[in-house]
Amino acid sequence: MKINLWNEKTVLSVTGGYSTLPWKASGISFDSRSIKDGDLFIAIAAERDGHYFVKDAFEKGAAAAMVSFIPENIDKKKYPLLLVRDVKSALKKLAAFARKRSNAKFIGITGTAGKTSTKNIAHLILQSYGKTHSSAKSFNNILGCSITLTTVPLDAKYVIVEIGTNNLGEVSELSKLVKPHYVIITEVSVGHLEGLKNLKNILREKASICDGQRYNGFALIPSDTKTYADLQKEVTSLGSRPISFGKRNSPNYKITNFRVNSSGSKATILLPKGKRFTFSLSAFGEHHVRNASSIIALLSLMNLELERSIPILSNWRPSQGRGEKLEINFYKSGKPVRFTLIDESYNANPASINSALDTLIKIEQFEKRKIESIKRTNRRIAILGDMLELGKDEIREHLKIKNLKALKNIDVIHCVGVRMAKLFSCLPEEKKGFSTKTADEMCDKIVKKIKNRDIISVKGSFSMNMKHIILGLKELQGRKL
Repeated sequence: MKINLWNEKTVLSVTGGYSTLPWKASGISFDSRSIKDGDLFIAIAAERDGHYFVKDAFEKGAAAAMVSFIPENIDKKKYPLLLVRDVKSALKKLAAFARKRSNAKFIGITGTAGKTSTKNIAHLILQSYGKTHSSAKSFNNILGCSITLTTVPLDAKYVIVEIGTNNLGEVSELSKLVKPHYVIITEVSVGHLEGLKNLKNILREKASICDGQRYNGFALIPSDTKTYADLQKEVTSLGSRPISFGKRNSPNYKITNFRVNSSGSKATILLPKGKRFTFSLSAFGEHHVRNASSIIALLSLMNLELERSIPILSNWRPSQGRGEKLEINFYKSGKPVRFTLIDESYNANPASINSALDTLIKIEQFEKRKIESIKRTNRRIAILGDMLELGKDEIREHLKIKNLKALKNIDVIHCVGVRMAKLFSCLPEEKKGFSTKTADEMCDKIVKKIKNRDIISVKGSFSMNMKHIILGLKELQGRKL
């Protein structure tokens, strides 16, 4: 049974708008394609003006629509319309009201990388303690955070909000809207330099998630980042209490015994009072272990029973494009070919590229058998697409990849895009694969070169469409070439 979150009387009192007919809504959506029965449709004017899709929203079951004018194809006597001066501003007011009326514990998550995965881990774990609500997909800007807040169930116990940024001041603004009791900063490194300009600004921007924190609460920060000492100072100066997690620099919650096997990752976390917990993830990579450790630290600070929740971590798997592991089998010239595909195609920045390459070299082989006393090994293959939004330093950041330690253990490197082409020109000849301008070109080239037991990792910024390579390689499943 759906519970109504909003009605015209409440919304009118918050927004000061005008409603053509009475209505009640059980949810809120700004996308007419995925709207659910009973939702309030928000007609946002963006690349495509939502007012043109109001009728579509009603035909799919919308309870009402928030608009700044009445669309020509809408009969206001038939359809409930909430008329406001500015739709975005009205939505933000609803979000602030929703936050104020909720009795849940709010957790805000930001960082250069790992926000969505950390949010998903937190949701999986916290729902074992009570009703949990979190940001959908990667909804982490002002629109996304507003939708997250306005859809919080009235009886929610925990709310997890992902907070992102492209420009200075965004994280602080969103933090003041969310008012998190606890905050997690997953990573502070180079990213979105077009808007944030330099690493110092990035650090301050991420730390500003503490600006809206309530009751001078805890801020969980990564000890492994190069900016750890400065981050600690910045968080403290904002009135929050920094609690660290990681492997290095004597963190409060220390990761030890990290290892990767054929089914995922395993590690031990040492708590401040000396207690240890070993946990497993069905995911590959130290960055996933670090994200999970931040959630263990969060549970500990919230005085929740760790013995109950830590085993649940093994049920978490990375979502599509964020480290999902796939095993593909096909036939080539009549012979079976089996390879591992690691899908890191969702997005990329220097820190996440480093993590993806580190995972690639540590993932366990398909087989460890010896033939004629020679151990058979797998080829490690990286397909790297351009990292975008790095501003004037973009070429330098791409060239820095050639100095990463992981590259020594990678057999073949393919590059996609004009920026990665600069890296390609500097690679050792024996490691060079192909360099193409587009992901589609790359997919056509590499299919013919795949060998049995290859391990292939695909990584690049979202706009580089690296997912096309993933889709192309997945289509090989069961085929005969």
